[in-house]
Parts: sequence; C-alpha cells; structure tokens
Amino acid sequence: MVTSLVLAVTMLVLQQAPDVRSRKCPWDEKGLARWSQPTTWRNGRLPRPYKTVTLRHRVLLDVAPPPLASLTIARGAALVWGNVADLRLRTDFLHVQGEFIIGSTDCRFDKPALIQLTGRQNSKHTVKDMYGKVVRKVILVSPEGTLEIHGKEKTSWTKLAQTIPRRTDIPRCTVVYDHTNLQTNQMARDAGKGYNIIVWNEDGTVFDFLPRLTDFNDLKSHIDSVPTGKVIGMYPINETPCCMKGKDAEGFGVLHDVVQNVLGGTLITSVRRVDDMYVLLTRKGNKQSTLEYFESKGRESADFTRTFLRLTDWDTERVFLVAKSFRSWVDCFQVITTDAAYPVLEMAEDIVGWEPGDKIVVASTDFDFSQAEVRELVACPACTKSQIRVNDTFLYMHFGNITFLVDERAEVGLLSRNIKIEGVMEDSCYEVDIPGASRAFTRKLCKRFGMDTFGGHIKILIGHTSVHIEGAELYHMGQQGYLGSYPIHFHMCDNANGTWARDNSIHHTFQRCVTIHGTDEVEVSSNVCYDHLGHGYFLEDSVEQNNIIDHNLGLLTRHGSVLLSDSKPEWCAEDYPKEDFTSNCGDVATFWLTHPNNVVTNNAAAGGVSHGFMYVFADVPLGPSFERQLILKNVKKHSARSSGIKLFSNNTAHSYLRSGVFFDSHISTGIPGEKDEGVPETGIIQEENYYEPKTPNGEYSGKRVWNATLDRMTSYKNKRNNMWIKGGNINVTYCSLADSGMQSFSGGLTGLQTGVSIEYCVMIGQSENYGEPRFWKEQLSNGKYLTHQFDRSIGRTPWATITGVGIYQGPMFIKHTYFDQFQDRFWNDSWTVPYRKRPVSYAGGVSFKRDSTYPTYTSQYSIDVSFGYCDNEDGDKHWVFFGEPDVVVDWQLTDGPKQVYNSDLDGSLTGTPDTRIVRNRAFFTGPACTYRPDWNLSVCPYRYIKLEILGSTGSLSSALKDHWSLIGHRDDEPQDPYFQNGRQRREYLLRTHKSYLIDFNTTMPGARWPDDIKVFAYGLEKQDIVRVGMCVPKDMTDFEIYSDYPVVIRNTNYTVATSLQEVDDDPGNGVIFHDTTNGIIFFKMWSRHDRTNDSQLCVAGLCPMIKIKLLTGSKTKMRSCYKNKGTERPDYQPYQDNRTQPAKHVIPTEKCFSKKSPVGKGAVRWDEVSKLVHHDYTVPCATVSPASTPGRGSPSNVGCFVYSTQNFETPQRLSTTMSPAWCTLRCYTRGYKYAGLTWSQGPMCACQHTLTDSTAARNIKNRKCNKRCPGDREGDCGDGDRVVIWTTGLAP
Repeated sequence: MVTSLVLAVTMLVLQQAPDVRSRKCPWDEKGLARWSQPTTWRNGRLPRPYKTVTLRHRVLLDVAPPPLASLTIARGAALVWGNVADLRLRTDFLHVQGEFIIGSTDCRFDKPALIQLTGRQNSKHTVKDMYGKVVRKVILVSPEGTLEIHGKEKTSWTKLAQTIPRRTDIPRCTVVYDHTNLQTNQMARDAGKGYNIIVWNEDGTVFDFLPRLTDFNDLKSHIDSVPTGKVIGMYPINETPCCMKGKDAEGFGVLHDVVQNVLGGTLITSVRRVDDMYVLLTRKGNKQSTLEYFESKGRESADFTRTFLRLTDWDTERVFLVAKSFRSWVDCFQVITTDAAYPVLEMAEDIVGWEPGDKIVVASTDFDFSQAEVRELVACPACTKSQIRVNDTFLYMHFGNITFLVDERAEVGLLSRNIKIEGVMEDSCYEVDIPGASRAFTRKLCKRFGMDTFGGHIKILIGHTSVHIEGAELYHMGQQGYLGSYPIHFHMCDNANGTWARDNSIHHTFQRCVTIHGTDEVEVSSNVCYDHLGHGYFLEDSVEQNNIIDHNLGLLTRHGSVLLSDSKPEWCAEDYPKEDFTSNCGDVATFWLTHPNNVVTNNAAAGGVSHGFMYVFADVPLGPSFERQLILKNVKKHSARSSGIKLFSNNTAHSYLRSGVFFDSHISTGIPGEKDEGVPETGIIQEENYYEPKTPNGEYSGKRVWNATLDRMTSYKNKRNNMWIKGGNINVTYCSLADSGMQSFSGGLTGLQTGVSIEYCVMIGQSENYGEPRFWKEQLSNGKYLTHQFDRSIGRTPWATITGVGIYQGPMFIKHTYFDQFQDRFWNDSWTVPYRKRPVSYAGGVSFKRDSTYPTYTSQYSIDVSFGYCDNEDGDKHWVFFGEPDVVVDWQLTDGPKQVYNSDLDGSLTGTPDTRIVRNRAFFTGPACTYRPDWNLSVCPYRYIKLEILGSTGSLSSALKDHWSLIGHRDDEPQDPYFQNGRQRREYLLRTHKSYLIDFNTTMPGARWPDDIKVFAYGLEKQDIVRVGMCVPKDMTDFEIYSDYPVVIRNTNYTVATSLQEVDDDPGNGVIFHDTTNGIIFFKMWSRHDRTNDSQLCVAGLCPMIKIKLLTGSKTKMRSCYKNKGTERPDYQPYQDNRTQPAKHVIPTEKCFSKKSPVGKGAVRWDEVSKLVHHDYTVPCATVSPASTPGRGSPSNVGCFVYSTQNFETPQRLSTTMSPAWCTLRCYTRGYKYAGLTWSQGPMCACQHTLTDSTAARNIKNRKCNKRCPGDREGDCGDGDRVVIWTTGLAP
C-alpha cells in the first residue's frame, strides 16, 4: 500500500513535469552551433584557456574546451552536451541562466562525461546569486534556468542476498600459500633483516626463497636462473641496504640494476633510507606485469591490513598478492584462488547497468559504521543478473540475511556514474585570507579536517524553468564551513513541483549531500550519499513540506562544523569560548527532518556518528524562511510540531553511535524572547519537543489527533537505541528492531494528554548477525588488566543490559509485540573474584530505562505481548528485567527506576489480567502482590496513580530541585519511607485507597517551608481515592485552599473538618482537616470521571488539584511531622479500605503461556523479498595441491662428498628450516638431477646437473657429513667442506 502510494505520487510529479523541448535526443536538435567551429564565436576563435565565456545562443559541446575561468549560459542560450565520449568541461563556475543539457529522460546520455569545478576559497572568479551572495566553484541555476542531467540508467543501490565473510574466514583450502602461516609454511621462519625474495611456480607452490639478502652480488645469477613465467616477490624487513652512496653503494647498485633492468621496477630509485619500504611483485619475463609499492619512513599508512599489490593469472586461477604492511615490514605474501580473491556477491535483485571498473560501497552491518568497504567491479562472464564480482576480499563480515524477522542485509551502493561532476581539490590543506573572515577561519578548517574541504556545489534558485538530475556522480562537492554550499541545494524555491534528483551518487562530500531549503514538493529519490560531513539529506528551515524522500541510501555520516547540530561538542567550545553550548551540539543525522509533513519512505541510513533519522523541529521558521513565511503563511509559529507525519514507512537505520531513529528535542531559533534565547540558531535544545499533531494539520490551536505513524521501521546495531521516540500521539507500527547496544525502543510523552504506541513490532535481543568479535581489556584499581575475547561485537560495554522496550516516563502502549533472543550473557567467571561481581550482561524483553530521572505515568500498559522463549528459561532468559545497582553495573537507582510501573491489561506478560508491575518494596506493594525474583519486581492486582508536588519557593524552589526535598510515607507501611530526588519532577507512585503523608526533608541545605504547595493527581479515575496529609509549620494558624477539580474551591467554599474521619467519609464536598497537634493538613484526592482514551494523564482532561497557601507560621523552622527525629509515625489512623480486596497474584506454573509465533508482526514483507540465499558463502577450493609434483620420482641419498663451489649452482641458505626434502624439491623444480646440502656459513642448499667432478670424493665416510639439518633433525646437512648429495627425483 505504501509503495503504491509513493508510486502514485511520483507519477503525478512526472505528469506535471515541464517538457524542456519536444525532441528525442538533445544533441540531435537542428540548428545547434558547434563549439568546435570558429564560426560559433564572434571573434572567429575558440575560447582560450582560463578565459571568461558567455554563451548567447544554442551551442553543441562537441569537443572538450580548455580550462575556463567561468562559463555563463545567458537567458535564451543553451549548452547541449554532444554525443561524444570523454568530453570534459573544466571551469571555476557555471552560471545557468538559460539551458544546460546532458541527455533527457527519454534519451539518457550513456558515455563518459566529466564536469570539473575549480577554484580556491579566495578565488577571484565569483558569481552572485539573485540575493547578492557571492559564490565560488558552483553550478548556479538562476531564475528561468534549466538544468537537465540524465546519465546512464543504473541500479542505484540494493542489498546483499548472502552474507560476505571477512577475509580471515575465507576457507583455508583456497589459500595455496600464506607466508605468515608458520605451521604450513615453516620456511617463512627464515625471513629476516634485509631483502627477502620469494619465487612461486605458476600454480602458487614455492619455487625458491632467498631470505635476508644484504649482499646482492649473486642476485643477478639467481634471478637469471628463474625460468620465465615464474612469479617473483620482493620485500624488506627492518633496516635494509639502500642508496647509491656510502657503504651499501656497490651492493645496492646491483639490486637497483636487477630490479630496473631485469624485473621492470622503477620505484626502487625512491628508496633513500634504510627503513624505507619497497615491495615488488612481477612475472619473470613480463615487465608489463610488474607491480610496486613504496612508502617513505614517517609516512606509513595507518591501514596495516589493506591489499597493496595483486598479480592475477586467470588461466591458472591464482592471485599473488601482498596483503599487509607494518611500517617497513611487509610480510604477508599470499597466493589464493581467483574465486577467493575476487568474491562473487549475491545481490537481492537483478542489477542494471553495473560495469567492470564501477565502484561500489558495501555498508557496515555492525556497530562500527566505518566497516563500510569500497570495492571495484571486475568482469564476471559467468555471473547471473543478480551477481557481481569485486576486486578484493573484505576485511569485515557484511551480513546478508533476514534474521528473526529483522532484515539486516547490508546495503550495496553504486558510487560510479558515467556523468561525473567533481570539485577539483588541492593536494593539501591551505590557509588563506578570505572576504569576511580572517585567516584563522581556514586555519581552523585545516586543523579539524586535515584536507582541502572547499569542493564544488550545485545551487538551484526560485523561478528555475526545469531541473532534473539523474545518473550523475557528484564527487568532492560541498564547501565545509560555508553556509548554503551543498552538493545539491534547492534554495528557497517555494513550490518546486516537478523538480527532482534521482539515481545519483554523491560521495566524499565536504558538506551534506542533498539540501531542501525553503522548498516544497521536490522529489529526492534513489540517491546514494556516502562519506559526507554534516547532515546528509537535509531539510533546513523547519518549513519544508510535501517533499518526496524515497529510496535513498546514506552512510558514513561524520561531523561537520557549519551548524551547532553538525559540530562536535569540542568544536562548539572552540567556536564559542565565552559560552557553553557543548550540550547543544553533536546531533548530526543522515536524514535531518525538520518538518513532519513530508513523504519519507524506503530509505536506508547505514551508519554514522550520531543518528540515522532525526525528527527535530523549530518553533518558528529558521533563517531566511522566517521572513518568507510571513508572506506565504504556509508555516506559522509551532506549525511543525503541530503537523502530522505525512508518510514514514519502510525505512532502515543501523550502525549509529547513538540512535537509529531519534525523535526528540527541538531546534533553537536564536530569537530574543523565545525560551531558547541565548543558544545560537540551529543549536539543539535537549528539552521536550512538545510535538502533538493537530487537526487542522499544523494548527497549534487545533484538536489533538493520533496522526503520526512511523511504519515498518527496521533498526539494528545502534549503540544506544534503535528507536528513541519522545513525542505526542505517535504510532510505531510493524517495526523490526534488533541488536541494540542498550535498548531497542524507548521514549516518552510531550504533554499530559499524549503518548506513544508500539504495535505489531518485533524486538530481538541478539540475532545471528555476530558482527566483528570484540576483544575487551579492562584495568583494575591495582593496575592489572583483565581481558576477554568475545564471539560477537559489543555495542557499548560487556556489562550493558540488553533490553527490548525500555519503559521511560511513558505512557508507552506496548501492543501485539513480539520479543525473542533476550538472554543473559555470562562471559568470564574468572573475573568474578578480582572484579567482585560476576561478569554478566543481563537481558530482558520488557524493561525500564536504567538511568531515568522521570517517573513512569500510570497510563502505561502492555497488551497481547508474546515471546519466542519461555520466561526464566534455563534461568537466564527473562520476559521482564529490572536491575539493582549493587548487582547490575549499568543501572542507577534514580527517580525513574525507583518507581517503575507497567499495567498488564490482558495477562500476556504476568499471567494475570489487570495486574501491575512495580518495585518490590512496601511503599508500593501489598498482601496480594507476588515477588518475581527472576524479574526483581513484584506483580500486584492493585490500582495506582501519580501524585506530583509543585511549588516555587522554599524547599520546592527550582534551585533545590535535585536535593531530596520531600519524603513520602505510606501510613500503613511507616517503616519504608520513600525519598525522591526531584531532579525533574517531585512525583510519587501511590496505591489507591491508601493514605500518605508528604513530609519535608529537614536535613537538606536551604530547607524552608514554601509559601504555597500544589498537589496534582494523575490517572485518578472515578472509583479511585487517595488520602494525602501535607506537613506544614506546626505554628501555622492561617492558610488558604484553592482547587479547580473535582471541586471548585476559592478559599471560602470548602469544609473545615473537626476530625480526620470526616475527610475519609466525605462523598465529594471538598473537606479539609487541619491537624494542629501534628501540623498536618489532610485532604482527599478523587475524580468525577473515567478515562476516555489511553493517553490521558488527566482523566477526561481534568486533573484533581489542591493548592495550599501558607499565610502564617515559622517557615524557617523546619521540622519533620514524624516524631523522634523522623522515626515515629504521628498518632493518627491510616485510611481504612473496606472494599473486598483482590485475590493474590499467583506466579503461573506454565512458563511458556505467551510463547507464540511472530507471524504478522515486524517490518519484513516476504512478498517484497525477491532473492535471499540461506546457505553459507562458499568458495571452491584450490584444484591443485600445493605439494603436487606430477611425474617426480623418489629422492635418494647418493653419499657424502667434498664440496666445491664450482660444481654447484644457485646456492640458498635457510638458517632455521633447511631440510633434505626442501632442497631436493627446490633443485627438482629448477630442472637439476642432484641436490647438495652443506654447512657453508650455515645450512645451504645448491644444485648440480651431474656427479662427474665429484666421484673422486666418494670414499669419504658419511660420519663427516652428519651435521643435522635445522628443519629436519633426522636429515644430514653436510659439515664444513662436506656435502650430502641427493637425487632430486628427476628422471635420468
């Protein structure tokens, strides 16, 4: 239904889009003047380099112009890109007043095209937009301008259909040779200081190995003896001979000559230091195959695991590669099969238009968003339409499956397009003086980003005739630090119906990807936004409405610094040294949504530093939209927060350091007189957003409606919350949430009559997506470390409690929702003694926010919840979990957790309908409650309300809000006084039909009786009664009482009782009893109405309230109404409840009564899943065994001989691994019949064709040749001038 609605909206946009010209292909237009013809130009000469060019007629670009200072297409003129491959347009700016056209919707341009925007921050070549703003390095579309860019049709992005394993998990049978595997390749033990040369056969088996070369005199003869076609690799370890001067000059000259003249290397000339790194890989006899890598000391790559060099032989299906470096140490030569080196990936759909050479990015599916990896496509004739082949293995696992009804398949985005628009960048960052700012501005950018961040941008202004951008690649676009300079920027266009940006790749940008600013009805669809600074898809002024944001991918969202919300907190501290705005910074989001009245569907936010989707609004229009909306009157004050969500469906968010979806806070307006005065515009105010959708839509004075739905949200592997929703009357339906680092879902209300509903969702604790196994190291107080290797990734810490719903202040209505895979993880009992706690990460499906300062409201409930496991199964799986701080590391007993609450309406959670879950303490419980030790909570059949105490002076002043100013006592349980910190609210969870005394904390610094006290009751219905006693000064004789509900009292029409019993017996006339003996005012809280909807905190919109104004008494002489220093209850009777008491809750003996199927729940729609491969990723093993030597006979020991260097060739020394088996194989593969082992300056192997010159020494006794080989303690390696000769197995 959602997909069809989006399609219908899209088709409507297409039908209304203006047709630029009725032609099939733009370049076929008759009458176009050709750029290449001198007659096109008024002076008869083609434009020269670095000149300013203005077109005043219609021109066909049929040749690449020289670099230009600027190009302006005047009104009535046009520049049409010719149907020519590899054209390039390079200019400081392109000003489109007329038409700039590359292809059309029905004639896509399919050849390579390049537009380069040049210039620096202080470039003299500038253009002013219609508002007089000077811009540089820009494609500026002015009023009446037309921009038509239509690249080749390609699938923009899709998902994996099968998990890609990490490089280290590729089957070992595909690895023919691994130099670092000392078990299978003991020869590598001989690698050491100096240059090391390894030679392979065509099948990847070792032909020869020459370690520790510091003397290169024999190098040429060694290399000359290597047969043509063998593969040679050379690498250094530690300090190596270098340079053409000094003591190493002669030897290095030989190395230099061999590398250059024999092997075809050129970078060897760059080696200047003994610790420079130089690596070579080549095929003997084919200099064109030579691959090199050089890295100078002091400029080592931070990436020690990337592939440097790769030599591929598709005929033998072998890949020879250098895969790892560490400073001057390169020691990871491998030979693997082509199938392993060039993985074939299964996509979730048939792919259109992807070609060899195109680059893709595969998103992270773990907590670390930087695990996204870029690869290049290679040819794959055998691939199906849904398969691609890439040029390298993957460092990280990328999940490709639907697990427990959560779609955690990695997104795969195409970065390459045939039309490329790029900002040309400087090689390094630079500092310059710029107009309107000092050099310090550019110095700051260099310090923060370490590179040139002044890219190009496209700016589209109001009144444009037509703008359509599709199939383009935007690279190095956006200008960091410059407001309004974004890769694609729809700037103050009002209604831009028919304008769109589709199927584009926008990557490695310096400020955002797509900005919709003061513009409505734009379509932004199927774009890829990768590796960008600041918000990605950006609604700027909290006024943008009716835009379509559909099927876009965004990933690698990093901090920018142009807005407070973009910036890191420490950067905000630098920018505002005299103010502390650090709490107003750092909420950068991939999708920054400042008005709810937009279509946001089928998008994927795939990793970044803060949030995936962030809904956050300003109270008034921001920036230039403030003045513009005074004219348009589309958006008024509070309009955004009073608007419903037009459509939000089928979106995905994962791999964020904070939240997948964040719906909270509001944007500072910076306007004097507003409540956020003092915080600059665009700062984030971390207070309630007061979001409440109204009807008529957007009318602040309208009627509240449940007109905000977040539908089919998938969110996983986010470090804090998969979804944080704090707003009014929001429905979260059919969501699939899993693998949160803390809690999958939490949030709260923004008004007394609002709430959040969660319906038909799936919550998974830990799925089959294990991620990257985490190694944990923790230091104890004694300085020692404890370590543990986990089998999966960790979102926050190993101690973090993992929960499904974390009930916050509420109300959250948990309906028809399924929970699974919430299991305690006991991970290393050896830590128990030194850490003094058993190391465990607890888990539970339904839980509570563990550090909340907001108590939960009593309208909070759950109904029809179900689970995939039995409660307390195996003692470590819980339906409900609550943690005490002395047991659970990450729980704090703040005001929220101190009085948790949830009502189980139908018994699907507790086993008994109409029961409440509360903390297990006498203040909350009663005889009918049952303690659930596995939950650490009690289940009670009683009714509860919330009581809030307000005041503005004395101990109730805001300055003493978190000073434990009040103490609550339940009269029938005086041994359990309840202390409330009161940081956010002074609220108490009270049982109905009970009586309570509210006392003041006399030990608090600054304690003083307030001038007036307000008491509110929330959730009180017609049948509920709570008696309250308020402690007041004992010498007080005069006071006033006020109330609006349930009785209107204006200090005259209430009854002063003579006894407490009269208060208890009062049917509703407003009876007050002043106990002068104890200094207490007693009254009863009750209601005339029943609840009319779930979200009402004030039943029927009416909250019982009593205000006591103290007129006399010693307000500074604080005392407790409890006697004996607060230990003895005053002598009055608790309220007597004469009703029939409820039956005691009984713990169900059946632990699986709510274990049910999740069918019909969650975001997955199987009819939309076209392809999914359930079996593990497999790669064929190598077809030739590394030890294979077909036709070889068995080597045999000929005898002991006198060694002579003249008789042997290609000597090789292996100090730790020499053996007869290796030496005979080495000589056999070189074509020799005989191999000799001797101990000449260490164990050495040499080869010989005949024994003719050695027969005279045959009478030497074998005992003279019995020095043991280091690689085979049973084998002889000669001795001094003696040599043991073996046959190699080569036929005579």
